[in-house]
Amino acid sequence: MEALEEAMPDRPGVVVSFCRTIIETTCKTILTDRGVSVDSAWKAPKLVSETKKYLNLGVVDDGQLDSSLRNGVQSVVQGLDQIVGGVMEIRNAHGSAAHGTDAYAPLLESHYAEILARATDVVVGLLFKTHLRSAHHDPLSRFRYGDHSDFDEYIDSDYGPFEVLDVPLIASEALYRTDFQAYRAALVLFRQEQEATNGAGAENGEPEP
Repeated sequence: MEALEEAMPDRPGVVVSFCRTIIETTCKTILTDRGVSVDSAWKAPKLVSETKKYLNLGVVDDGQLDSSLRNGVQSVVQGLDQIVGGVMEIRNAHGSAAHGTDAYAPLLESHYAEILARATDVVVGLLFKTHLRSAHHDPLSRFRYGDHSDFDEYIDSDYGPFEVLDVPLIASEALYRTDFQAYRAALVLFRQEQEATNGAGAENGEPEP
């Protein structure tokens, strides 16, 4: 994104090429986070289509599906598909990295490049922010240590701290670094128990913690 912004004033062809790259990179990152194999032949439209399958569009903070919200988001997503198609079409015709171009061909006007950059920001922002929010309810196949601090505190309250060769170790981090799958399995169980407890509290009229 920084490179795109630097190219914005006077290199519109580079901006157009970056737009496609950013969309594809975002989708591949989301799919990899969720343990989905990515076909190297997939281009931006296919990548966006596959990514949308894993984002739980229309699910609100309590994990419930809001049908009206989902329908509205689906309409927005259809617009995103059109944006991605437009980015690809203009990139193929005017991108500086698109199959080579005539050195004397006229450059794309800069205001079109800016429109594409803003549209790309909308696509990337919606996809990635939705991905991160839903990850709280559905722990990813790949995530950073510290993304689930409440779970880390839960482990650390029962285990440790302890030392190995005078080196202080944190139980949750040690588990994450040495056996990620065991860490993730315990995290999934922790989230399920949280949801069950919150659900039972709501049925009894108790406020959620």
